[in-house]
Amino acid sequence: MPELPEVETVCLALSKIINYSKVRKIKVFRKDLRWEIRKKFITDLQEDVLIKPYRRGKYILISTLKQKILLIHLGMSGQVKISSNKYNRAKHDHLIINIESKYNKIYSLIYNDPRRFGFIDLFKLKEVEHHFLLKKLGVDPLGNEFNVDYLKKKISNRSKCIKSILMDQTIIAGLGNIYASEILYKAKINPLRSADSLNLKHLKSIITSTKFTLKQSISMGGTSIKDHLQPDGKLGYFVQKLQVYGKKNQNCNNCNNLISMIFINNRSTYFCSNCQK
Repeated sequence: MPELPEVETVCLALSKIINYSKVRKIKVFRKDLRWEIRKKFITDLQEDVLIKPYRRGKYILISTLKQKILLIHLGMSGQVKISSNKYNRAKHDHLIINIESKYNKIYSLIYNDPRRFGFIDLFKLKEVEHHFLLKKLGVDPLGNEFNVDYLKKKISNRSKCIKSILMDQTIIAGLGNIYASEILYKAKINPLRSADSLNLKHLKSIITSTKFTLKQSISMGGTSIKDHLQPDGKLGYFVQKLQVYGKKNQNCNNCNNLISMIFINNRSTYFCSNCQK
């Protein structure tokens, strides 16, 4: 599933063409995504102007001139493709939005999703804080709100393991399985450690490691483990920087100990039992 860096990569690519761009034509080939696309989606978005894309957790939000929000959730295997050439529909292309930039250039935004576990929605800007997918999201890990005081408050008296805490979207919005493993390795904290056993030094290390790991991945276009491609079709190259994820029984880069793999909440978790305490 695309996590924060992959979604941020898509937002950055969209930002290059979406800047007061007018919606000229919309085609919906399949409505039955994770939730069905609204019946009035085309009529409500047609001829509107897309102002600017931004990210909230794992969601792409694009504000419009008519005070609406276009929401895109990539789900497990979703991809937004950008094309400036004649569009030829590919397998699993479910929606296309043709836009005209303020420089009169035409682009196609194509939503492709083999598993159809993603979602496209359009709603009023004033409803953004109450949208069912957004209203319970925690803080953004790249923002100033993600700090020691916040994390300390959220884990106080909680015996849940720290990896589960990092992946709880109501606490931190955007982290998933890959980056939780990588962050805890860099922070030298065992993923099974109970959250309430961590001191201030541990929390500072988690926050520093989180911001560093996410920024590094964004700069490299995200991680292409299975499905993720950047909008231009290129792979994300952070996979080359992964320290533990997917490296069961390989040597730790720090101490040569073999990387372990266990399951936490049915999700594969990779760590070095020697480096991470």
